[in-house]
Amino acid sequence: MSPKSSRVLAEFRRRAESYLDRLVRHDPNSVPKDIEILVHELRVHQIELEMQNQELQRAQLEAEESRDRYRELYESIPIGYATVDAQGRMYDLNPEGASLLHEAVTPPRNFLSFIQDRDVDGVAMFLKHAVARQELSTCERQMRASDGTPFVAALHAVPVTIGEGKGQRLRVAFQDIGVRKEAEERLHRQQRELESNRAELLELNEKLFTVQETERKRIARELHDDHCQRVTALVLEANLLAKTCRERSPDLASRITSMSGKLMDILKDLRALSHDLLPRNLGDISLLIPIRGLIEEYNGKAQFTVEFEERDVPNELPPAVMTALFRLLQESLSNVTKHANAQRVTVSLKGTEQGIELVVADDGVGFEPTLVPSGRKSVGIIGMKERVRPLGGTVTISSQPGQGTRVTFSIPVRGQA
Repeated sequence: MSPKSSRVLAEFRRRAESYLDRLVRHDPNSVPKDIEILVHELRVHQIELEMQNQELQRAQLEAEESRDRYRELYESIPIGYATVDAQGRMYDLNPEGASLLHEAVTPPRNFLSFIQDRDVDGVAMFLKHAVARQELSTCERQMRASDGTPFVAALHAVPVTIGEGKGQRLRVAFQDIGVRKEAEERLHRQQRELESNRAELLELNEKLFTVQETERKRIARELHDDHCQRVTALVLEANLLAKTCRERSPDLASRITSMSGKLMDILKDLRALSHDLLPRNLGDISLLIPIRGLIEEYNGKAQFTVEFEERDVPNELPPAVMTALFRLLQESLSNVTKHANAQRVTVSLKGTEQGIELVVADDGVGFEPTLVPSGRKSVGIIGMKERVRPLGGTVTISSQPGQGTRVTFSIPVRGQA
């Protein structure tokens, strides 16, 4: 039993004897006549006291262990840690704090003496407010070591809530965040550069599609105005030659007639190619005319039927939006032809509060969007996303194997030129 515990028991014994002596003097008849009962009660009280003493010893041991753990953490934590009051007086400083400040562990100076001159008033106000508010406070300030070495520090002040200095002192954690600040600045700089590059890429992408459409128009017009006209002239000459030869050389006339038919096939192909490159009415006020024409073409040649519905389509759309929507529908129907093995396709075009929405849904084989490879099959998807990106639009693909595919294109109209 420890000396402290012995002193506690002796004090209890003295107080018990004094109480019994007063009791006897006050009323002698109150003393139990049965000495065994008295001895039993004394033994019970003694056991109770011993158990209480054991609890006290256990609590004291736990308190010492907790204090040791706190001290070990306090001395080994890789952050400067000091106890200060509202005026900046330091009462203790952990080894890491001493290392940061190039100072002795027993602090001889005021915490404010380690603050750069321009930030002294700010830190003094910070400490006073932390004490007054009795809550966690944080800030970033310029500090300096005792040899004048400057560094940027993050300060975290927590009020002392127990023990000496309760309500009047602060536990202040501080650490050099210069490296972190430099990393943040580099990150911000890289983000700015990335945003700049992204803006340039969007502008370049928009110009690319503009150039692409311009080149398509040029080729379409050249096919229609030059090559189609020349082939038409050859067809006419062949027909005239066949007519001339029909009486004199029937065999030659039949061969010329066959050649004229082949020329007509070439002419049809050239006109179809010209139309694919530059559909009639594309770029006019109404978008519905070229879209209906495209759907009619697919209903005439595809292995699936296309149903079209439109609702609240704006009467006027920017040419860039009309061109993009037509090309997106063209690419979507082409993808259905190549990959979907569908029987039915539904095309929906409707106006929304934000702009206009095009939806192409099929009942084909479907696919898992997250498993689309980065090779050829994804080029079409990437191309569609890149086409709407300069317009501020989005592409949403919903599909599952065996359950068809639904592609939604949303393009804002407000603000489009």
